[in-house]
Amino acid sequence: MPMKMKKLQAEEKPVRRAGRPRRIAPTLDSDTILQAALPLLEEKGEAFSMRALAHNLGVDAMALYHYYAGKEELLQALMLQRFAGLDPQQPPFTARQMPPRRLLALCALYLGLISATPYFVRLMARGLVSQSDIAERFTSLFEMALEGLVLPKKNRLRGQDAIVDFLHGYALAGRPASETAWHASVGLILAGIQSKN
Repeated sequence: MPMKMKKLQAEEKPVRRAGRPRRIAPTLDSDTILQAALPLLEEKGEAFSMRALAHNLGVDAMALYHYYAGKEELLQALMLQRFAGLDPQQPPFTARQMPPRRLLALCALYLGLISATPYFVRLMARGLVSQSDIAERFTSLFEMALEGLVLPKKNRLRGQDAIVDFLHGYALAGRPASETAWHASVGLILAGIQSKN
């Protein structure tokens, strides 16, 4: 019986399809988006866009909208992530410290956060993003810092506003948070809060 020989077949190469070549999509999640968005936001400022962020991530712009409804929601998530250190459950001071020391510790923490991302201060000042959660956290920590001082509510509120405005101005002026020259200004504001007038 004759043996059948297998025909040698040339290996077929895959046919290239017309259109865009496929690329492997990068892994995309909320943390990756936020990590890429912060430096881009500081670099681009007003020109920051979801499209530019998508380009940096190597994805289609619509992929970002799966995670965030829009630029405003993304900015809000960035702010919450950035200001997570303002946590009343873990204050930057101890109850044993005197109120002036506690206030300085709170101011140092807040100044460090806003100095690292001055664009957020500009957005907050212009009312372009809501910062109610951040304001509530700061207010809680401010009240904890001043605990033990008998102050009228009006003085506390004015003092808090004055300190926040001062720290925002200091950060926007580009002054390094590591300097301690601002301590004297915070001390003067605290003295003003405590005055009876």
